[in-house]
Amino acid sequence: MRMKRIFTYLALVSLLAVSACDAWLDVKPYDKMSQDELLSTEDGFMKLLNGIYIELNSDMLYGGALSVEMIEIMGGAYTIGTDNTVWGNYADLAEYEYGTDYWRARFSETWNKAYSLILNCNLLLENLQEPQVRFTGENYKIIKGEALALRAMLHFDMLRLFGPVYSRNPDMPAIPYYKRYSIVPNDILPASEVASEILHDLQEARILLANDPVRTSGTMTSAPSDGSSSFMYYRNLRLNYYAVTALLARCGLYFGNKDAAYDYAVEVIEAAGSGIFPFVDKSLVTGSPDDPDRIFSSEIIFALTHSQRNKLFKNYYDPSRIPNYVFRMDNDLMSDLIFGGGALTGGNQDDYRYRVNWVATGANRYFYKYSDMADPGSIVNTMIPMIRLGEMYLIAAESRSEDIGAGVVYVNRLRANRGVSALQTLTARTLQYEYIRELYGEGQLFFMYKRMFTPILFTSADSRNPRPSDAVFVVPLPTSETDN
Repeated sequence: MRMKRIFTYLALVSLLAVSACDAWLDVKPYDKMSQDELLSTEDGFMKLLNGIYIELNSDMLYGGALSVEMIEIMGGAYTIGTDNTVWGNYADLAEYEYGTDYWRARFSETWNKAYSLILNCNLLLENLQEPQVRFTGENYKIIKGEALALRAMLHFDMLRLFGPVYSRNPDMPAIPYYKRYSIVPNDILPASEVASEILHDLQEARILLANDPVRTSGTMTSAPSDGSSSFMYYRNLRLNYYAVTALLARCGLYFGNKDAAYDYAVEVIEAAGSGIFPFVDKSLVTGSPDDPDRIFSSEIIFALTHSQRNKLFKNYYDPSRIPNYVFRMDNDLMSDLIFGGGALTGGNQDDYRYRVNWVATGANRYFYKYSDMADPGSIVNTMIPMIRLGEMYLIAAESRSEDIGAGVVYVNRLRANRGVSALQTLTARTLQYEYIRELYGEGQLFFMYKRMFTPILFTSADSRNPRPSDAVFVVPLPTSETDN
């Protein structure tokens, strides 16, 4: 059954079928290229790698399910009603009813798509082992490093979604780790073994990306003026050296290695301090009220580029959708804890994250992070943030020492660049509030609660929030993995 599942979805064909150009990745149509042609030239390897990046935008992955939709509902981001005529299957997901026919199918789609891209990474990597083509400059190392990092990132998110609560059961069976392009199904490994494989891939990728131009020339978010290939440009739209380092920080925290998490996070923070990922300029946020940079684009370490990103706003957040469902934060949670509560919670309505991303319509506020900017050709209009600088400050805060209060200095540096006053103390709960402020709508909140094994904040009333449990935090593996 697993064999059938993987190869029904494997579909190098799905990558070959990409026919639309994407200027940021310098992708040309290549639907008529054979697999052999793709894997016999430097340009072919670049196209295959770029195709994987494009497919990450699938609704089944980070173009919906693992960014703003399914995973954010699970993370308590939205107030979900019980009226099935409005909310449909979302009401079941908000109750963590993973076993319905609809959600079993949806989770299977996400699993299948992730593993299809993993196997395409493996196809690329295996054909790089003994290259029969000549690569230019650092291109061989860059291509291989990015492919390894993509493989690791996809496995990591499947582990976080379907695996056990790592802090409690690291030796429990979790997911398979595919390192070969093969029809042979892989065994389901303990979570700790999957973690080791993820870290190995990311560490190797970091070595290969040591000469990534992002380290000397920054993100280079404009095409070369001489009309040459932009493959080595737009580095924050690829898993660049610092993006891999940031992923290692995220993994270190999730796997309980605070020392590693701290060191990796600080390395990225220091790079940002040198001007590579600077904090967003206040004038681009609050100084431009009609056209703010809502995603704080200068701080993005890694983003996907999606030509129809605005559909995330139109399909899920736009208040004009009423009486259909609209995703928004619970009003009391917003006003009492996240952007209210003053010194007790750290909430403040002067917070940039509130002023530009939460727009009032009637009695409610709606989430505008993914609405279009005025310039339709702006790269910012295409970006779906995957890793941002703010998360590195929060990871550094959480991992600095066993005493979480010692991390307040990092939270306060972040808050100073969000237009709000410093916290006097830091607790596990106030840190959670800061994660919500910073990462709302980016697919990370459910994984935060799972990592911490704490109640999920749907509302400001603790008694109404889901208690931590395996039933809440562990999504059952697709039946294709268990019916053998």
